[in-house]
Amino acid sequence: MRVHFLALYVLLAVFSGVVVPAVSVYLTVNVFRNYQIQRRQADLENLSDSLTTLYEEEGGVWKRRRVMDILRPAPQWGGMIITLLDEKGQEIFTLFPLHLQRQHGHNETIKSFGDDAATENINVKLGRGKNIGRLDIIRRLPSGRYENSFIDYLMRYTMGGALIMILVACGLGYLISGKLSRPVIKAIERTKKISRGDYDIKENFPPVGIKELDDLTKGVEDLGRSLARQEKLRRRLMIDVAHELRTPLTVVMTQIEAIADGVMEPTPERLEKCLNEMQRLGGLIENVESLTRLEGKTLEIHMELTDIKKFLEPVLESFEPVFEKAGINFTSKLENKISCEIDRDQFRHVIDNLLSNALRYTNADGSVNVKLYKQAAKIFIEVNDTGIGISEKDLPNIFERFYRADESRTRVTGGHGVGLAIVKAAVEAQGGTITATSVKGKGSSFVIQLRA
Repeated sequence: MRVHFLALYVLLAVFSGVVVPAVSVYLTVNVFRNYQIQRRQADLENLSDSLTTLYEEEGGVWKRRRVMDILRPAPQWGGMIITLLDEKGQEIFTLFPLHLQRQHGHNETIKSFGDDAATENINVKLGRGKNIGRLDIIRRLPSGRYENSFIDYLMRYTMGGALIMILVACGLGYLISGKLSRPVIKAIERTKKISRGDYDIKENFPPVGIKELDDLTKGVEDLGRSLARQEKLRRRLMIDVAHELRTPLTVVMTQIEAIADGVMEPTPERLEKCLNEMQRLGGLIENVESLTRLEGKTLEIHMELTDIKKFLEPVLESFEPVFEKAGINFTSKLENKISCEIDRDQFRHVIDNLLSNALRYTNADGSVNVKLYKQAAKIFIEVNDTGIGISEKDLPNIFERFYRADESRTRVTGGHGVGLAIVKAAVEAQGGTITATSVKGKGSSFVIQLRA
């Protein structure tokens, strides 16, 4: 990846540092050439006007000395051979460049002028409507040494700047390509470790300041942590499921073997005990099936517009005697005229589960409070208790299936560990969310949020 980035930078540098300047120089030289042609054309027109005026002042004759006075002082004619001819084509005066004097005759001198470069012949007629003569001009191409020197310096400086640009671009490309490729390479290495089952993240990737790359590396880190957490929960799930299944099966098998061996009589009490264990096993299987249907969205949800207060009141009334018997203060505060669409059967299971947990984990003389209120376009149902609470370590995992904070797995408080997972799946299936906050030893609060 780094090689590709560097190659791309070099190509861009070559294009911007060589191709673009070369085209620019080419266009600049052409514009400069055009400027020279236009400037000299204007000079020639001025010269023609001056010679025509001189001819008229002299009474219609060409005087060589006066012509010399007009032509010779003009320094711009140094790159040309200018010959003045009368109306009959006879030479009156020829102006040669300063570096080229007539040494071998007129024709030989003109020939030597064009030996080292191409020449251009220009004819300028003299006279305002009347032919009084013409100028024959031989111009060297390219122009004189000053013009050539200007073009030469222009190309040198342009190519020098292009070379510096390429070197700087290559250096910057090397640094930037390394900065861009380094987090991607690390992310690739991290994903390879994840694919091998190595979810442990020992160090975080330092941010590089590029949002997309930082999001990529953060996503890989979060993926590794999430998979590590899921792997831990999966292993715990297997242990818990095995434990939950083993206990009732062991009880039933022990009883049946004893009866089959004739050690114990098949009394109604022993058979009832076997039946209870099988029912508990059936309840566990039913809970897992319910959770699977909810999470897999295969359970049909029947949404109905419901007055939430009227829905909650009979549910809470059914729990009042149970809380009273346990010595727990049970109160509620429900606002009126709050309605939304819910699946009543599924939502009844949600409230039953939350109240059952509050009852199970709250000691005598504690309190449980249920609130219903509306804020903006959201409906909130809170179940608060002053029970034993949940530790900070366990709180993020309480909605995971088969996760229980009490490692002892006692039947008094442990349950099957799928109740809150079912609650979360049921609430989300109805378009809501559920969150939990808790302080160890002080109590817990579960908040359901629904769309109004």
